[in-house]
Amino acid sequence: MASENPYPRLFTLEEPRRLLPKTEPLVSEMKQTFPKIHKEIAPPSIESGIPPTNPRLSERLEQRGIATALVSRVNELIGRIHEHGCVVNGPEAGLVDFPALLDSEIVFLCWKHGEAGIEHWHRIPEGFAGRRPLLEDRQAGGEGPISTVH
Repeated sequence: MASENPYPRLFTLEEPRRLLPKTEPLVSEMKQTFPKIHKEIAPPSIESGIPPTNPRLSERLEQRGIATALVSRVNELIGRIHEHGCVVNGPEAGLVDFPALLDSEIVFLCWKHGEAGIEHWHRIPEGFAGRRPLLEDRQAGGEGPISTVH
């Protein structure tokens, strides 16, 4: 673990669960904006024969202003989510991570838009592919997912 924490806050397990009702609508709008961005980019790219990654297409899209406004909205939504201390690690997929401390390691409690709640975590370098389910408290009668995450 690095000696400095690059995240504005560390979450307990219950904190992101309480925060989901505030972040879910933001993530939902963010996800709904991406098809609009793709729809705005595709026709000018096809019509002009300019690949989507070419800066000339970006200039053309800026002149129209629609894609720029949509991208600005996505950035605004990401900023609003980050204000809560969350990390958007997959805006188009709706992936949001919540930094937490597991023993002496900073990990991410992981949520993907559409999931019922916070039920997974992963080590930071492993990313979404390394997601693991939260542990069940067998000693407390298995009352649901818990973790030693603080």
